[in-house]
Amino acid sequence: MRILIAHAFHRLPGGENRYVERQMELLGKQHDVQLLERSNTHLPQKARTAAAMAYSRAAVGEVVDAISSFGPDIVHLHNPYPAFGPAVHLACRRTKTPLIQTIHNFRLRCPNGLMFTEGKNCTRCLGGNYAHSLMHGCFPTRTQAAGYAGALWMHRVGLRLERHVDAFIAPSRFMRERLLSWGIGAGRIATIPNFINEEPRATSAAGSYGLYLGRLVPEKGVDVLIDALRGADDPPFVIAGTGPEHGALVDRAARLGLRGVRFAGMVPEQDARSLVEDARYVVVPSLWDENAPLSALEAMALGRPLIAASNGGLRELVATGAGLAFPTGDATLLAVAIRHLQNDTSRCEELGTAGLRAVTDTYGASAHRRELEALYGALTASRRRGDAPLLRTI
Repeated sequence: MRILIAHAFHRLPGGENRYVERQMELLGKQHDVQLLERSNTHLPQKARTAAAMAYSRAAVGEVVDAISSFGPDIVHLHNPYPAFGPAVHLACRRTKTPLIQTIHNFRLRCPNGLMFTEGKNCTRCLGGNYAHSLMHGCFPTRTQAAGYAGALWMHRVGLRLERHVDAFIAPSRFMRERLLSWGIGAGRIATIPNFINEEPRATSAAGSYGLYLGRLVPEKGVDVLIDALRGADDPPFVIAGTGPEHGALVDRAARLGLRGVRFAGMVPEQDARSLVEDARYVVVPSLWDENAPLSALEAMALGRPLIAASNGGLRELVATGAGLAFPTGDATLLAVAIRHLQNDTSRCEELGTAGLRAVTDTYGASAHRRELEALYGALTASRRRGDAPLLRTI
């Protein structure tokens, strides 16, 4: 099968970019796969970028050319914003090529994709008034907010892009329920969990330090984590990652007198793996509704227990027995969980073993490839027959 994967790579490294790279590698072993990519790192002048994100005839033409040149059986879209805008959707419609879109965040209904602003979850834009994003600090600048708000209105109301997607992939049951609540029919949603591209294996015995690995941005709740570390008697802890909150978080840790915390900054992927291997537990303190964070799966695949906020798709990972949950934003109960795993090695090992089992049973690469192939096959066959695929049977 010939598969064209389209993705606008995010400026800050994260799980979505890593997933696309691993999907390319996974499918490329048995299929003819090509990546159609655009980077969001170097974008043209802001005004032109905003206009192109809403609609660009040139961008549509470029994607049509790529489809015509490669001749894919199917196009699989991940992140279209801002570099692609609606170009992939409209090009697939023009070339009559089946289109699948994996939903990694909430951009179908929320201009900033997080449904989180001013320190809490937000549903203001669900009614279609995207001007809320200009009034509530959803972006660094009002110009950027206006660009994304205008683009979302154009895509939903003007171009009605969702009609051009043959199937949506939800990486978690949580995201499936969210898509259903937005009016997307169950027959157009396939729930296919993210995957780990290596065999899960226990590494060493439980290490000495706790670990946070991810971006340092408000929605990730690292400020709550730092407060919890003080309540947990300042255990050894590594915070690895970078982002706009770095300076404020370093200052917060210093004000609280934390001596056990080390800020490791951005680390290469192999070094990040080593940090997880040597950790005692991994904390995912997110304030927003996480979908299916790859960093949590990676910890499970190395036999490391999770301490995760009870929200979004994180609940599904903890429900496998792979870790402990705490109420989102509750630094006191997070501190209780940290103290528990810091002091109980056998419990760490028990949770880590459950995580390994869950990765083997549910989040393995072979199962993920088979589910994608089944979906691709159902869609291409339905296009040949001229009817709608029955995704509920996949």
